[in-house]
Amino acid sequence: MLYLITLPIGNLEDITLRALRVLEEVEILLCEDTRVTGKLLGLLEIKNSPKLISFYDEVEREKTGEVLDLLREGKKVGLVSDAGTPLLSDPGWWLVKEVISKGLELEVIPGVSAAIMALELSGLPMDKFCFLGFLPRKGGKRKRIFENYDEKTGTKVIYESAFRIEKTLSDALEFWGDKEMVLCREMTKKYEEVIRGKISEVLKKIKGKMLKGEIVLVVG
Repeated sequence: MLYLITLPIGNLEDITLRALRVLEEVEILLCEDTRVTGKLLGLLEIKNSPKLISFYDEVEREKTGEVLDLLREGKKVGLVSDAGTPLLSDPGWWLVKEVISKGLELEVIPGVSAAIMALELSGLPMDKFCFLGFLPRKGGKRKRIFENYDEKTGTKVIYESAFRIEKTLSDALEFWGDKEMVLCREMTKKYEEVIRGKISEVLKKIKGKMLKGEIVLVVG
């Protein structure tokens, strides 16, 4: 059985009882970064000692065959991201695709999601939304994303690095106009911050600031 296990995005109290139970049962744990996951297991006081295997984007296809063999042997295998929901802007899609195509068992252990939490915090409509994940770094590809989603109805959710946040907001202002938006930073953590306003207003508020941590943008 392959278990997709959602972990907290910051606050350890957001771990679910079901996730704790499965972490105590799995024999193997596929991790974006074994050091990060190992530390988290200690903080969560997991007594189980599963074998930790690195499983990040660059090696996912290479290691998928090995994981499928483990599943065929009846092993309990978990897949986690460093934080939050596996597959959502994180590794795992190719593995899940292969698990399903081979008729192997799959179970999802749900939990907190940064994208959904940001939508809830935003106060913007949630009945229709599109998730754009991390935008391309190259200008041409970024421009096409903004152009393609200009006419799309509904709220847009973007993950972004603190280093590129001003550029992304400037692009959003140029291509989408001065829409209502919310910037959510370090959600569930000690220094959680929510900045609301028009794109131009939020851009002005963060101009020149050294923002840190994980950022989610919600644009109406």
